[in-house]
Amino acid sequence: MFSPFRRTCVLSALLLAAVPSAPAQTAPPQPPAQTVPAIPPVPPAPLPPDPAPPTQPTPEPPAPPADPAPTPPEPVPAPPAQPAPTPPTPRVTTPAAKITAPLLITVSAAWPALVDGKKTTVPFTRTLTIPGKRVAVLRQRGVITQSLDADLQTFLRALPTTPQDARFEQLWNGWAVVQRNGLKVNLDKTRANLLAALKDPKGVKVNVALGSQTAPGRTLSYFLSRGITAHLGTGETNYYGSSDARVKNIHVGASRFRDVLFEGKTVSFNQMVGPINLRAGFVTGLVISGERTANGIGGGICQVSTTVFRTLYSAGLPILERRNHSYQVRYYDPQGLDATIYQPSLDLKFANDTGGALWFQSEWNDEEARLSISVFGKARDFTVQIDAPRTLSTTPPPPDRIIRDASLNAGQRQQVDWAAPGAVIEVTRKFVRGGVVFKQDTLKSTYRPWPNIFLVGTR
Repeated sequence: MFSPFRRTCVLSALLLAAVPSAPAQTAPPQPPAQTVPAIPPVPPAPLPPDPAPPTQPTPEPPAPPADPAPTPPEPVPAPPAQPAPTPPTPRVTTPAAKITAPLLITVSAAWPALVDGKKTTVPFTRTLTIPGKRVAVLRQRGVITQSLDADLQTFLRALPTTPQDARFEQLWNGWAVVQRNGLKVNLDKTRANLLAALKDPKGVKVNVALGSQTAPGRTLSYFLSRGITAHLGTGETNYYGSSDARVKNIHVGASRFRDVLFEGKTVSFNQMVGPINLRAGFVTGLVISGERTANGIGGGICQVSTTVFRTLYSAGLPILERRNHSYQVRYYDPQGLDATIYQPSLDLKFANDTGGALWFQSEWNDEEARLSISVFGKARDFTVQIDAPRTLSTTPPPPDRIIRDASLNAGQRQQVDWAAPGAVIEVTRKFVRGGVVFKQDTLKSTYRPWPNIFLVGTR
């Protein structure tokens, strides 16, 4: 083995021996050279001893396996590049069309009234509305056109210029006596107000100019002087399905209680209605006569007597005479609160224990087939409570009944009555003062069972 240094020397000598000598060049004569003593050869350096074999390191105990390196999370793909927003197209703003407000031609008045015995007033208003588009055209013209003036006068003609007698009306907060005076309109001043509103771009209301009011013949004093200031009771019945003749008799009979003053001690239905005959306006209709329903003058008058009974019964007046119908009549639900009359023998009577006069008012509505009668008088310190009718017993109706009638053609069949069960019904009336019942009475009605009845022609 050669040491590294020795290998270097040998390689250098071999390289020098391999290089060829350069050719001799002719040179000018040189002065004689001086003799230089030869350099003694350098003995070769001793070879260094061979290096000791490398020492093997003591093996270390194996290290515990290292935790595996965490797996790097998968790269989240970058969201796709959004295209650059398109610049908004410039919006051309169109100015909103100018809106013209409607024009309100208004009547405002106050009518005298009586509430709980105290004088006050109730408002009366009416309005004619001119649409905004029409107002815009009228403002451009700047005058009251012929068509506008015609509309104005039509509106004014419909106003209550004729006075109406004072009477009780049911308002939003109860009953009150209202005196509807006649209104007087100043047409010239009203036109001037209208023209001024048309010329004013901000004008939206036109006041109808009113003059003094005209009082009716019956004023608030009529009721105040008699102490008639309170609502005592109202009765209602329904006459749906009635014939024209029956409806006619209902109207005639109920009119005897429309705006009627009674100042006696005993209220008699027959006396207030008067004779039931053709001269009085009644017509022929179906009436209950004995064991059948037959034609008779004033058929349907018991609709009125039943309504009056409910009126005075709810007012708390004592009953002096009353008889229920022979059977339960379908017009008079709820049953047990009806009253039949038959002149001159059978009447309906109540005692007037109010200590003053009574005032009756009646209303009917044929579309709803509803009859309503109310009574007014002196205010009372108690109220009346009527319990729902109680049926004590009932009996099924008998078989159908056939009655031969020569007024109908042979073979013609007409139903004149409908089956109704027999029953005994009671109604309790209570008198309440300060939340305490201080008196009560019981009304008892007994009804026979009644069959379907058919008339069969024999003519």
